[in-house]
Amino acid sequence: MGLFGRTKTGVANDGPDNKPLAATRAGAAESHRIGESLAVTGELRFAGRCEFNGRITGDVIAEPLEGSCFVVGPAGHVEGRIEAETVIIRGRVEGPVRAHRRLDVESGARLVGDIGYRDLQIQHGAVVEGMLRSLDSPPATLKLVANSRT
Repeated sequence: MGLFGRTKTGVANDGPDNKPLAATRAGAAESHRIGESLAVTGELRFAGRCEFNGRITGDVIAEPLEGSCFVVGPAGHVEGRIEAETVIIRGRVEGPVRAHRRLDVESGARLVGDIGYRDLQIQHGAVVEGMLRSLDSPPATLKLVANSRT
């Protein structure tokens, strides 16, 4: 059996005791590896750490957020929103990223989308297109002043 055991129904059995991912305990120190041959359409929810080298069209959400880490590997491609405590991008992401603790965009990675972060590292050779917003900063306010020269 490889990294993902399959039942006759095709459900991935990657959790402890060979249970489906959805049946694993929330918050457990889990680690999931998803290889290049996997393509996902739809939402991906995970607990713990997830290293993703496949392709996903849909959102990636950590549940629970605390202690979560999502890694987009060098062969990984995500088209959708990513939300986790820590996000590490080595591949390609098209969509907004919200890293509640830390975001690393490594050399050779490409990120197109708005970014919310607390701690940010962008390595030389990475490409980032989008708005950067610190989650620790208060939202900017816009003041309009009328010019009343007559």
